[in-house]
This record gives sequence, C-alpha cells and structure tokens, in this order.
Amino acid sequence: MDSRDIKIDNRQRIYRYIRKKKVATKKDIATGLGLSLPTVTQNLKRFLENGLISGEEKLEIKSDGRNPVAYRYLNEAKVAVGVSSTRNHIRLALVDIDGNIMASVEKKHVFERSGKYMKLLGRLVQDMVDAAGVDESKLLGVGIAVTGLVDEEAGKVIYGKIVDNEGLTREDYSKYIPYPTKLIHDTNAYGFCEVWLSSDMGSITGLPDAFYVNISNSVGGAMLRGEGVFLGDGLYSGEIGHTTLVPGGLVCYCGHKGCADPYCSVERLSSHTGGELDAFFERLAKGDKKMRKVWDEYLDYVAMLLCNVRMIWGGSVILGGYLRDYIDDYAEDLMDRIDRRNPFGEKASGYLYLSNNRKPVETGAALYYIKEFLDKI
Repeated sequence: MDSRDIKIDNRQRIYRYIRKKKVATKKDIATGLGLSLPTVTQNLKRFLENGLISGEEKLEIKSDGRNPVAYRYLNEAKVAVGVSSTRNHIRLALVDIDGNIMASVEKKHVFERSGKYMKLLGRLVQDMVDAAGVDESKLLGVGIAVTGLVDEEAGKVIYGKIVDNEGLTREDYSKYIPYPTKLIHDTNAYGFCEVWLSSDMGSITGLPDAFYVNISNSVGGAMLRGEGVFLGDGLYSGEIGHTTLVPGGLVCYCGHKGCADPYCSVERLSSHTGGELDAFFERLAKGDKKMRKVWDEYLDYVAMLLCNVRMIWGGSVILGGYLRDYIDDYAEDLMDRIDRRNPFGEKASGYLYLSNNRKPVETGAALYYIKEFLDKI
C-alpha cells in the first residue's frame, strides 16, 4: 500500500475500533491497534469535526492525575431510508449506522404505474423523515427496493411482470424524493440485510456465505458471498422461483409451466382465505382439516425446493420472506420433510436457518447507503 492507502486503512481501523468498543480513549486505540498517538489524534479530530463521535466525556481513574478523554461512538451520526414497494404495500424504515430501525411506516396501497403513486412514495419518505426529526445533513440517501429484476448500475427494472413495472427507472421512482436514491431488486435487499446481520454488526449464522430464500407473494433467492450479493452476468442469480419443480405443472406468471413460484408462493395459502395469510394460519392452528390438507401439500413443495437449493449450493440456507413470520411452529416438520429428501443423510437443522430480521427488505435497501458510507469513511 502507498502512503494514501495506509492513511485510509488507519482511519477505517480507528473508526471500526471505536464503533465496536462504543467508548475508547486515545491510549486504548493506539495500544489496541498498534498505532502512534499522533495518527490516532489526527483521525479523532477528523471524526469529531464530522460529527461521527463525541469527545465530551472523561473516564474516572483511581490513581492521581488527569482523567483521560473518552471518545464515544455515535450510531445516529448518519442515517438512511429504505423503501419496499410491492404489489399491495409500501413499507419504509429509517435506520442508523448499525442498522437499527429508528422509525418505520407501512401503508397498504396497490402499486400503479403512475405519477400519483410516485408522489405517494415521496410524501411517505418526507413525512417519516420529518416525524423522526432527522437532520437532513445526516441522511445519506434512500434505497428503493422493488419487485422485479433490476439492473442496479443502470437503475432500471429489466423484468417486471409481477407488478407491471418493467422499464421503470430510478428517476421514475425517485421523482418526488429530494434525496440521493438507489433502485434495488427486493430479493437482493433481503439478502443484503442478511449479509449485514452475518457480519461483525451481528450474527445469525456465524458464516460469511449463505443462500437466502425469500418466500413471499413470489419466490426468489440471493447468493450471499462475502460482503455482498452475487448477481451473475445475467443479473438473476438466485431466481429459484423459476426453477422447474413440477414439469408441465401450474402456469407461472412468467408464462412457463411447473415453476416453483406458483407452488411455494404464500399466495397458494392465502388464496384459500380471501387473500389473508393471517386467516389461513389462524384456521390451520385451530385444526381446520381443509387448511391442514393444503398446508401438508404446500410444505412438501417448500421442502423440495429447499432441498434442491441445498444440493446446488452446498452451504448454509436462510429462510426468509412472509413465510418466515409463520413458520416457527412448523419448522421441525419442515426440516423433517427436507431430511427425507436429502440423499446424503444430512440434517437440515445443521444448515437451514430462519431469518431474524422481520423488516428485511426496507432495512436492506437502507443499508446499501450505510455500507457505502462506511467503505468511504
């Protein structure tokens, strides 16, 4: 590394140290990282000027002498907004540097390809920012997660048959949002949130790589490699909803027959209760025989899909999406069904994990900006 790279590396190491310890003195940092006091002092001054830390505390020490200044990490020094735009809902989350949700909003609203809908997005974002009392100088940006395949570099939906958003751009979605924006595939936002939770910000699997399975009103996936989502050159890596589960079977929204999506989407369940997923599981819990039959058949298909993912991926699998909110009471049954399909005698309990994040799309969309900030600090 040249001198400039060394300076950047030292700065990031110092910030990470304070972020992890929450409170630290100059001596703590210098000793812990093996850096000189002038280097530490210079970087602390920069962080103080940018409002990333505070230096107003003093630690009490037992011996005589001056109490050292303690520098405290400020997790709300920067924030970001995440938006999830789906067929029937708009969900928003305001998150801090650690990914903690500071505020959230959910509105039931059918997606429509119109200026009226985009105005609503802009109003919901601004209302949440205002209600939270956010200093706009701290707002890094707004990540907008949408249903459909997205070319994130071009900022354009390249496949959007589920909600008729194909061809819409970042500029279309953000026309009424007065902050920097990114357009993100919703499943990638799901996956990115899990990458974050699996990093030094926290852990659900303790492993760096995993395959994230999103089972909601549609079915998708994301390959999580290292610190990001692997998209592949086709930008659709992980689209397990369009793998064939039943040759010649039900027609998928993509036009093909037998895809996993129509068999594993939670709409297969909610279609029996007027579109209300809560109502399905309420009836199932009460012993409704019809719902039990539907559930048994459905769970077999989900087990088949998850076993296929394990066979192809060979690593940890994370189950998330709307199904995650209801699966706790049935997780053991699901794993038993997966185990019966595994030819190698593996136990799903050793590689299948349930997502811990209940607002993963909007949180993940916001975290794109948080990561960008941390990479450039």
